[in-house]
Amino acid sequence: MSGQAIEFRREVPVRHEVDVCVVGGGAAGVAAAAAASRAGASVFLGEATGCFGGLGTAGLVPAFCGVGNGVSVLGGPFCNEILKAMDIPPGAESREFSYIDAEKLKRVYDEIVVESGCICSLEVRLAAVVAESGRVEAALFTECGDESLFAVKASVFIDATGNGDLAAWAGADFAIGNACGVVMPSTLCSSWSGIDWQAYDRKGTPLFDLLTKAMDDGVFSLKDWHHSGMFPVGRGIAGGNFGHIYNLRADKTDSRTSGWLDIRKRIGEFKYFYRNYVPGFQRAELVATAAMMGIRECRRITGDYILTLDDFRKKARFDDEIGVFAYSVDIHPLDDTKAEFERFQREFYTNLRYKAGECYGVPYRVLIPSRLKNVLTAGRCVSTDQPMEASIRVMPGCYLTGYAAGTAAALAPGGDVRQVAAEEIRRVMNAAR
Repeated sequence: MSGQAIEFRREVPVRHEVDVCVVGGGAAGVAAAAAASRAGASVFLGEATGCFGGLGTAGLVPAFCGVGNGVSVLGGPFCNEILKAMDIPPGAESREFSYIDAEKLKRVYDEIVVESGCICSLEVRLAAVVAESGRVEAALFTECGDESLFAVKASVFIDATGNGDLAAWAGADFAIGNACGVVMPSTLCSSWSGIDWQAYDRKGTPLFDLLTKAMDDGVFSLKDWHHSGMFPVGRGIAGGNFGHIYNLRADKTDSRTSGWLDIRKRIGEFKYFYRNYVPGFQRAELVATAAMMGIRECRRITGDYILTLDDFRKKARFDDEIGVFAYSVDIHPLDDTKAEFERFQREFYTNLRYKAGECYGVPYRVLIPSRLKNVLTAGRCVSTDQPMEASIRVMPGCYLTGYAAGTAAALAPGGDVRQVAAEEIRRVMNAAR
């Protein structure tokens, strides 16, 4: 850093004044905007990329996971709506994965947003927050248009940025990482063609043994033991979910930049591995790496309640819960050691995995930043510790918290999010189409 500073002042036009402003159009943001609009609120939805959906679309995450607990779909009514629109076959509540056609999911989100009647803008990025005494007055966005900056004023703001940018910039407290400050690793997902799915048996192929042999053969510059693998997302097409970037801080530009450069350099190693070691992938071609990094963890905004690992273990239920969830605690290995991989396996598959029908409650209070008055969070930045963030961060969890946040925002009298009864939120959510 140069140590210099400049003073920058200008008048910023207020482009929209609405009841609810949703910042971030990923899974949580789309759910929030749809819920608030359907509940009768005027809504602005701003998204930084060229499509809605976040990691399920721009991020090329190849599958829904955590949809149910073996008995019921737990992502709330919006999750059911998405599964139906995506023509996901029955039984999603019991399957480990339901595969995603990213282009179809983009169109599904487009239709939901447009039909909701909300005002929406793509390729606009949150630039600043105007807040005083715990109340946000306006969110400032950057764009490529003539004005370059514009403001949106609202009674309630919903932070669906994933990284908790709006709430943090407005003065909310937050935590990052575990007790030592170590964050979950990120992944850059990818799209592949030329796959012979008949020659590849996802359950029968000893992928871990093949991966271990390739590591012993020196194929990889980094021994990354955790490998989710390739998922069948189309005829001859695979979605790749592998390649960890350890210690990537999503709130630090230098860290994000080095992470992008590192993983793109390593992706060729995975291409060699699949072509030379895995049946059915001899003709595999890398079509694209995602335009959005798969960030698993950044800021967790401190709310009126912090959902913790103890709550998971107790299967805690709450008077103010907005729904229930059950996905396992999915903390990917925090480094490239075999010991960390074995820790992950014990937790995810045995120690911190529910039996069929079990669940924990998600209280409304985890959506309310403790130091703010008219802000709600949705998605992976809600108020949890690291283990619980590792459970609720998946897309069905984002649908649940997003739809609840949007509903609450529309119901909040005078923008006071603490004056909304959870019973009323549940009633309106359950009355959704």
